[in-house]
Amino acid sequence: MRKFVILFLMLCGSLGASAIELDGQYLSQSGELMFRFKGDSLYVDIAQSHRNVSSFKLIKNTENKKATTFNAYEGYLENGRVTYREVLIRVTKLKNKKYLLEYFGKDKDRDYNTNERYTIKPID
Repeated sequence: MRKFVILFLMLCGSLGASAIELDGQYLSQSGELMFRFKGDSLYVDIAQSHRNVSSFKLIKNTENKKATTFNAYEGYLENGRVTYREVLIRVTKLKNKKYLLEYFGKDKDRDYNTNERYTIKPID
């Protein structure tokens, strides 16, 4: 009987909703930016030239079947020293293999808060 209960619980766990899996390359709705999720990092590149715009170290904050949020850290130089900014990145699953990527935080080059949104889709 105990083996049956364990087997039943394992089956229920495998049938449950899974969290969003973000590994690979995604293109923005405008085709201008490419977002590359690799391990615990996110790289933002200009799509045509593959020139890196930003890179973030991701630490998963919350996740469920519809959205995942990360505390994201970006290193950059300021007055000859490496410093970091922290932003919150949220990825929400939309329909048809599309996602909404949002990030919230203080802009690293200016004194204002940023709230940017991109609809992204995987590159096959």
